[in-house]
Amino acid sequence: MTSSTVRPGADPAPHDRAGALAAPALPVPGDDDREGVMATLVDEVSTLLVSAKKTIQDAATRFDVELPPSAFYVLRWVSKHGPCTSGEVARAMNMDKSAVSRQVTSLREHGYVDVVPDASDGRVLHLSVTERAGERLLALRHEHRATFRSHVDGWTDDELREFAGWLRRFNGTD
Repeated sequence: MTSSTVRPGADPAPHDRAGALAAPALPVPGDDDREGVMATLVDEVSTLLVSAKKTIQDAATRFDVELPPSAFYVLRWVSKHGPCTSGEVARAMNMDKSAVSRQVTSLREHGYVDVVPDASDGRVLHLSVTERAGERLLALRHEHRATFRSHVDGWTDDELREFAGWLRRFNGTD
């Protein structure tokens, strides 16, 4: 049995030699069963994605109960990457252009997005978040950080950096 297998009665929060909280061992069917480890990884990533989706849906509701979550996704993307075109949003979010157009219309009607014609080509429209939307998004971002802090309470700065590094590597943004 390797250290990556959970043993009955094992410390639920093991520590490394320096006393720092160690990452929990994955419960795997066998020590050399890569498929078992992969199945566990897929399950954990799936759990994370479901939790993230629920968190974003809850945030969309707190942001504006009348705004559909899909419009909130678009708004967040524009906030992070704007000014941008609807086409850029559609490509980046793997959405149909007509779906993005519907969300942008809703965001404009609610006063969350401004649309400005490009100076060199008036047919091209650039999206940017309004000041009102930016302030509300910032408030939500602070709420999210508080939630994340509760999930990593007790982790050291080095553990947080290591975890962020593994996520960056997993996401292919490293």
